[in-house]
Amino acid sequence: MPHLLNGPLDQRWAPRLETLLGIGTAAGADLVEVFLERTDHLGVLAEQDTITSVTPAFGMGAGIRVFRDQRDGFVSTNDLSDTGLRRALEQALGMLGLQLGALNRSPFDGLPALNDFAASKGEWLQRSPELQEATQALLGGTQQLQRRGAHLQVRRGSYARDWQEVLVAASDGTFGRDIRLHQSVGLNVLAADGDHRAGVGRRYGSADRPDDLRTWDAEQSAQEVCDSAAAMLYADYVEAGQMPAVLANRFGGVIFHEACGHLLETTQVERGTTPFAERVGEPIAHSAVTAIDEGLTSGAFGSLSMDDEGMEAQRTVLIENGVLKRFISDRAGELRTGHARTGSGRRQSHSFAAASRMRNTFIAAGPHSPEQLIASVDRGLYCKSMGGGSVGPTGQFNFAVEEGYLIENGTLTKPVKGATLIGEAKEVMPRISMCANDLELAAGFCGSVSGSIFVTVGQPHIKVDSITVGGR
Repeated sequence: MPHLLNGPLDQRWAPRLETLLGIGTAAGADLVEVFLERTDHLGVLAEQDTITSVTPAFGMGAGIRVFRDQRDGFVSTNDLSDTGLRRALEQALGMLGLQLGALNRSPFDGLPALNDFAASKGEWLQRSPELQEATQALLGGTQQLQRRGAHLQVRRGSYARDWQEVLVAASDGTFGRDIRLHQSVGLNVLAADGDHRAGVGRRYGSADRPDDLRTWDAEQSAQEVCDSAAAMLYADYVEAGQMPAVLANRFGGVIFHEACGHLLETTQVERGTTPFAERVGEPIAHSAVTAIDEGLTSGAFGSLSMDDEGMEAQRTVLIENGVLKRFISDRAGELRTGHARTGSGRRQSHSFAAASRMRNTFIAAGPHSPEQLIASVDRGLYCKSMGGGSVGPTGQFNFAVEEGYLIENGTLTKPVKGATLIGEAKEVMPRISMCANDLELAAGFCGSVSGSIFVTVGQPHIKVDSITVGGR
């Protein structure tokens, strides 16, 4: 067994996993699932021209979940010995009132051949940047900020590399393995001149591309951040009110992700917190809106060969021409709500049970140009870059506009700051009346019931006919 703990998570684990699955089903479980993982993380922080933090982390563990009727029990452990895994299984069974040895014979017939998505990914970790290369790239980014910015009081850069190997086995015949690699780099500045302040940040991320930090254009990223900071430093504060708004592409999609996407996860159906639970086949948005969640786009932060329940990734149309078509569903969601699984069972690590979670979630491109959207607004707000925000359990949201401009007579005019978009998903979705043809995606992180995961948000430029803008 020691060689298993030191080596890859592969077919050699099959006999041990089959034993666990057989014991669990013999105890009366309808289904037993084992999730194994190994992780290797590197985080680096640069402040001004100094590396101030380096955070390596390594992990290995298992999560065991058992189902009986519509209930499930979940236990995680770092003890991957036979004794440790059996103890975790026994605890998970106990949550459902099941005991080892309850039946004479298990209905489990054994695992099939391994569905190995990791076979071509074995060198990804070795090909990724080491610490010295990562620090040089990051310091290069903060130096570019210094060269290209003005009145900068703070310059920060951050880099993270997350490698994960997973093996999923379940008594329904699931047996899959995958390797995932995520890299992200961010630049942040605080500009100040007298009483004027502006804070701007950008993050860039990709999946499954070991060389991406090496090809990162630090000059372009720094220029983008510094241009935004310069525009916002002396901007006037926006006046509050109800007005039309045009939201830029890429990270503008965070509002759809947060305010509406979560409401289309079966976890929300189970909780009774989504207003869309009984609306499949009905309009919930303007006919201009088609929304998609998928795990297939090459290099996108939320892409994956299989989800954390061993199901292959797929493309799911959530909303088509305004009509609700599907929910994002995992194994428990399918069991409890009847919505078929969509390859969306995801978790931060072995310490969490998988749940229905988004992957690459975006509003699809439309027929218009961004200029046409802006030209259609007499007086409103152009949101070039979105900042942080908060979302309530049923879709109420408020999001800060990091970089904004007034639209007057169909033209962008002066920059404005202090704007906050306030609304509720079920009210705002029908007001998205125009979508441009410039769809782009942006990397992000999403926190929910199964921890923090890598996701992609996105959209083309969109026009919202009326939204509440908070300001001064």
